[in-house]
Amino acid sequence: MKVTKLSFHHQRLIILVLSISFLLCMDAGKFRNQRIICLSPNYTEILYALGLQDRIVGWTQYCNYPPEVQAVPGWVRYDEYQFISVEDELKKKIPVVSSFVEVNEELIDSLKPSLILSSHEMQREIAEKLRNRGYTVLHFEPVTLDDVFSMMEKIGEATGTLDKAIVLTAQYRQEIQEIRTITDKLPRVSVYFEINHMGPYVLGSGSPMDQMIDIAGGKNIFEDVKGEAFRVELEEIVKRNPDIILTPLWPAAGRDEVTTVYEIETRPGFNTIEAVLNDRVYHYDSSLLKRPGPRSIPAIKKLAYLFHPYYFKNPENSVDPWELGKIDDEYPPPAALK
Repeated sequence: MKVTKLSFHHQRLIILVLSISFLLCMDAGKFRNQRIICLSPNYTEILYALGLQDRIVGWTQYCNYPPEVQAVPGWVRYDEYQFISVEDELKKKIPVVSSFVEVNEELIDSLKPSLILSSHEMQREIAEKLRNRGYTVLHFEPVTLDDVFSMMEKIGEATGTLDKAIVLTAQYRQEIQEIRTITDKLPRVSVYFEINHMGPYVLGSGSPMDQMIDIAGGKNIFEDVKGEAFRVELEEIVKRNPDIILTPLWPAAGRDEVTTVYEIETRPGFNTIEAVLNDRVYHYDSSLLKRPGPRSIPAIKKLAYLFHPYYFKNPENSVDPWELGKIDDEYPPPAALK
């Protein structure tokens, strides 16, 4: 039997491959028993996208997506959820540890998480308090979509799924570029974005949502004001005269948690606004637009369809109801883009 002697180069290459394989196995073992708590619904969506749903040991009462979440034993809609006791929560496959603005520290202690994901300025103190108690906490407050994608990659790095996270974010960036290729050639529509149901609290600049409106071919009428949620006078909205009005709606929203189209259209002076005159007052799915992560791309596609319906298709699997206005087929479509 003839034995071929390997060159020094090939020996080094084999050693390198074996070393990398060993390190990957070490990493796999390191993350295998990871226990993660999501203090914001978008993290649940991100972990599912990364195939890490089996590592989730605690979440918020607002976690409801992807649809598989609702099949988890013990899950209930947020408006039906009621905390009874720590013992009762621990009987569930995934206990509710947070209402987003508050956390149950006793329950968190019982779950012994190895990683906690927190979000938003409202959770800064919670994150710091949990860190001071010895927990590993990753806290993110993305301002741009690049921040969102960086957040996903950092979560991937912290969970041993960086390669998958990079593939996903590269795909998202490509889809954004494809949308921009069209919207950059179109005239901008001015958009009034109402942030919640408690009156005219609006979206300013400096948030992923503001950037999503821009990518979709819209122009936020309050982009000259920095801030994610601030109150304005109705007269100022009338003065800025938006082409489109967006108001939030989300699954299971109670009767007092939705601003109806009628309420908006009958506000003082709103009968002169272009959006009202042209029947372009739309509800948007709050959870889709306000959860930075995998569904930011479908949200942009939905906005692009609402803003420029002749150039974009209504994306599949949109959460209904969305738009209450309609495109009148009697009007001829505009000329094709060159």
